[in-house]
Amino acid sequence: EWRYDYASWFWRGVILGRNITNLDRNMIILTGASGGIGRSILSFLSKLDKVIAISHSKVINVDELDGVEPYQVDLTSEIEVNEFVSKIKSKLSKVVLIHAAAISLDNLAVKFDTKDWNQSMSLNLNSNFFLTRALLATMIRDDWGRIIHVSSIAGMKGVPGTIAYSTAKTGLLGMSKVLANEYARFGVTSNVLILGYFNTGLIDTLSEKSRQKILESIPSKRLGAPSNIVNAVDFLIKSEYVNGSTVNIDGGI
Repeated sequence: EWRYDYASWFWRGVILGRNITNLDRNMIILTGASGGIGRSILSFLSKLDKVIAISHSKVINVDELDGVEPYQVDLTSEIEVNEFVSKIKSKLSKVVLIHAAAISLDNLAVKFDTKDWNQSMSLNLNSNFFLTRALLATMIRDDWGRIIHVSSIAGMKGVPGTIAYSTAKTGLLGMSKVLANEYARFGVTSNVLILGYFNTGLIDTLSEKSRQKILESIPSKRLGAPSNIVNAVDFLIKSEYVNGSTVNIDGGI
């Protein structure tokens, strides 16, 4: 009976894409861990694997979460990103990199300030490149890696007022496709999650009128739950043949 139970659980692990007899776990690196979406998926991610949670302005409190290690990093600084990766190098193995850090600075294009444009590009686009580049050597060494960019339906639809945000978020599709083509031979995949509207994050900054307009555009007439994002992350972690793809999580908008 013991042999049957053990074999049963072993094959379940293989079928699900993970050998549960292997005590080595992946290391998830999550940016934007203090933000709405990042913070909301952090507890779910900690149940999948070990997590390094990166926030920009302050180290977040993760006392209630097992296997989560917080760091404060200015992801817009190439030097600081490289120093951070060097500091955690000994912890890194089988890296899953989730780029959830984002900022939305809105205005019509004719009025858009250059300072705001540069700030948006720095966090929404440049930071993805800096951190990915710094971690690629580890992924190549391990012959395994997962890069998951987080984009937005607002960027895909070209919502008025989001000229910088949309430019950066659509730019991630090109970045991800190049990474997928360059590093697939090393067991590294790169994909993009295109998020719709969720019950946390930027939605909290909108007026009630804007929220209602968004709800009307969703076939189910309800906002998404963060668990949907984690389900997609888990799928991408397990799927070595899903590469250079986009996954829409938007309720069918």
